[in-house]
Amino acid sequence: MPSSTPVDGRELQVEPHSEWTKVRRKGRRPLQKHQDPNGPGRNGPFPGKMPRQPFLSVSDIEAQHQRVTDQWETSPCCRQLREVITSRTCYVDISEAICFGLGSFDPENGSWERRRSAHVQLAAFLCVVEQLQRSSSHKIRCLFQEPMFHSADKEFLQSLGHQVVDSPEGFERVTPSTLVFGIHLYRDIYNQTIAKHLPAMFVGTPYGVWEEVQDFSPSEFTRMKELDERYVKVEFPQEQGYSTFSTTTIHWEQRDVNVT
Repeated sequence: MPSSTPVDGRELQVEPHSEWTKVRRKGRRPLQKHQDPNGPGRNGPFPGKMPRQPFLSVSDIEAQHQRVTDQWETSPCCRQLREVITSRTCYVDISEAICFGLGSFDPENGSWERRRSAHVQLAAFLCVVEQLQRSSSHKIRCLFQEPMFHSADKEFLQSLGHQVVDSPEGFERVTPSTLVFGIHLYRDIYNQTIAKHLPAMFVGTPYGVWEEVQDFSPSEFTRMKELDERYVKVEFPQEQGYSTFSTTTIHWEQRDVNVT
């Protein structure tokens, strides 16, 4: 996913026509507002823009993903993530895992930072699913919804045995037994992911971070506040030297609470 957020959180850098723009937060630490320049909460192709042909082949993407994953799997971030998920698998029973806004493995501007971010987020998402699968009696299906995917991105994910869907199918597939995984998405996308059901597990920007955004209105984020109040929360392990998972929290539904 596009993310060049400095580790100290001072500013989220954005390139033209990306999914992100910069904003200032109340207080000492400004935070990006997750908002599209063409309108809030849009999760589809840019108006009038035809899908481009990929620069990389599926085999190129596969090779890059293997290299990045091999490196990430030896990192403290991966080790800590495994430990966190394993220690809390009793909280959830996941039937389906949906990853929103992963970003292209072959972005139009050729940015290696963006490519690496997409590969690391995919590796982390599949790591979470792998750990949850160990205690599950059924196969956990993996879905991906990302408007910036082109044909090679989709073919790569499908070659791994996963399903790629178009908006709004991903939102409509969220149920109380879903894992929702979305890193650094903007507000309306988060709202759409939990509009019908609060998922069993949610990985994304927490309510407390949104409260510090300058124009934040609690009335716009009532479902996220409900999730924040009723779920167990743990900060997502960080990558040393990267901001891939900055301001990201893992939320689990508490077993004694029936949230629909």
